[in-house]
Amino acid sequence: MAHTQLYDYEPKEPVLLGGTHSQFSTDGGTTWKALRGAQEIGDIGDIAESVECTTIDDSRKMYRGGLKDSSEKELTIYFYDDDADQKALIAAAKAQQTVTVRHQWPNGTIASYDLKLLGYQIMSGSADGFMQLKVSGRQASDVVWSTAAEQTKSNGGK
Repeated sequence: MAHTQLYDYEPKEPVLLGGTHSQFSTDGGTTWKALRGAQEIGDIGDIAESVECTTIDDSRKMYRGGLKDSSEKELTIYFYDDDADQKALIAAAKAQQTVTVRHQWPNGTIASYDLKLLGYQIMSGSADGFMQLKVSGRQASDVVWSTAAEQTKSNGGK
């Protein structure tokens, strides 16, 4: 028996994470510092918990979206002891500051958000492994999604 396709589909190549650039700002986005050596940037975005709102009139349980909650985040980066920007990130993590973070993927997608830093650790490893930092925090704002093309337009084509 033949079936009708629900939609036309042409497979596309997925976007690799390699080539993603990350930055952070300690002054609300006026100046940016490079987050070099990033290995993992964690999940980005918000998910609302479901909240039951069933009444006695309902014949099944009913739900609505509750308040958005952000998961805890860990930035895993190679430790470069001569990198001034990493030193600034470590200082901000020690002071448990809130920083603005942005990531740009190779396809031009950009995510910006505030991150409440909760500290950092040098990760354990093996004798032939590289030193890595784990900077912990919790997303403290909604994610602002944009594209590099939109940013270029808003900066007057620069």
